[in-house]
Amino acid sequence: MSAAYLYWLVRYVPDVARGERVNVAVIVGRDSGDWAVRVAPNLRRASRLGGDAGAIRPWLDRLQRSIDDYERPPLHLFTSPDDVRVTRAWLELVSHRFNNVLQISPATPVEAESAADGADFLFALLVATPEVANRSRTRTRIISDLAQLYERTANLEVGESLLSRPRAVIGRQRGRFDFAVIDDHVDQLSQVFAFDVQDVDSLEQQLQSWNFVVGCLRSDGAEVSAHGVTTRADAAVPIAVAFQEPPAGQSARHGEVFAAAREAWVSLGVRAIPSTELDQIPREARELIAA
Repeated sequence: MSAAYLYWLVRYVPDVARGERVNVAVIVGRDSGDWAVRVAPNLRRASRLGGDAGAIRPWLDRLQRSIDDYERPPLHLFTSPDDVRVTRAWLELVSHRFNNVLQISPATPVEAESAADGADFLFALLVATPEVANRSRTRTRIISDLAQLYERTANLEVGESLLSRPRAVIGRQRGRFDFAVIDDHVDQLSQVFAFDVQDVDSLEQQLQSWNFVVGCLRSDGAEVSAHGVTTRADAAVPIAVAFQEPPAGQSARHGEVFAAAREAWVSLGVRAIPSTELDQIPREARELIAA
C-alpha cells in the first residue's frame, strides 16, 4: 500500500548568478518513517555546466552515508553520540549550509510503497542520464508525416495554430509533447512512440516519464509553450498517441512494454492510434477547433 512521503532533489549549481543546475541526487523519506537516497554514479553531465563537479563528490558521499547509516545503523561498538538523526528539520539545516554550489530543493510530496521505491522511481525520472540509444527512424518518420497531415488535413500552421515540441509545465513538473493544437487554449496534444527500438529499457523509462507528466496534467492542467507562445491546457484536454507496435520477431520484453503502455494510456484517457491510421489525429484536431 502506498503512503505519503516527501522528496528533495540535490542539485549542482556551478554559477549561482546564472542559475543553471543539474540534479545529482534524490532523497525520499518522512519523519518517523523510512528514508532512502540515490546519488548519480558519475558527474560528467553536471560538469558540462561548468566548474569541477567532482569537487562535490565528498559532500554527496557524506550525505549518502548519513542517510544509509541512519537506515542501517552500524554496530553499537562503532556508533558515537554525534551520529545524525535524519529528519525533515535536519535536511532543511543541511540545505541552509549548502545553498551554494550544492543545493537542496524544497520538500515535495510523493506517493510510494516505500522510501526506497520512491527514490528508485524519482531517480530514473529526475536524475538519471539515460545511455544514448539508437533512435527509431520510424518515430522520426511518423512525426514528419503527422506534421504534414496537420498542415494539409487541418489547415494548421507550425508556430501559430500548431506548436512543435511544446513544453508542458505542471507545478514543478516539466514534460514535452510532439505537438499541441491551439487557438485561445490547447485543443489537442499529441505524441509519437515507436516500439521498434533496440534499447527497450530506455523506451520504457521514456514512457513512464511521459505517462507521469500526463497523469499530473490530468489532475491540474498545464501551461504549454513553444515558439514564444504560451497557453493553457485543461485537465481534460484531448491527448492522442500515434504508435508503431513492435514488429514480428522482436523480444517478448518489447511486447510487455507495449502492452503496459496501452494499459496506462487507457487509464490516463489517452487515445491510442496506430500509425496506419495517423490521419485520425489531425481530423480530430480539425473538429475540435471547429467546435
